Amino acid sequence: MTEPIFLSIRGETPAKKNSRITLRNGKTIPSKRYRDWHSAALFQLEEQWKGKGRGRFESEIHVNFHFFHEDNRRRDSDNGVSSIFDTLQDAGIISDDRWQIVREFSVKNTKAAEARCEIEIIEIEI
Repeated sequence: MTEPIFLSIRGETPAKKNSRITLRNGKTIPSKRYRDWHSAALFQLEEQWKGKGRGRFESEIHVNFHFFHEDNRRRDSDNGVSSIFDTLQDAGIISDDRWQIVREFSVKNTKAAEARCEIEIIEIEI
């Protein structure tokens, strides 16, 4: 069995789909808050991934997400997961988040002093 990969992103994870701005032409784009978070998260993941000595996941995986929140504001877990999956793809850690790659995932939420998301990726051996 391969060893799990552990990654962490500091800060509160914004929802990409709920953080959109509508332009005059009717087109929507992610908000500045989301773009700033995405840029910082991408940098953090790329820095952590450098030391792992492996290519991106292209086979079946299980992903555990543990979100730590600084407050009790209402948040939808699926929106945070979607933002993290998009960033994992952009960082070249996973090839895609389609079901043929991400076979299963779990989400845990906890209140803590420091907002972050801890990610564990486990390759499923066939």
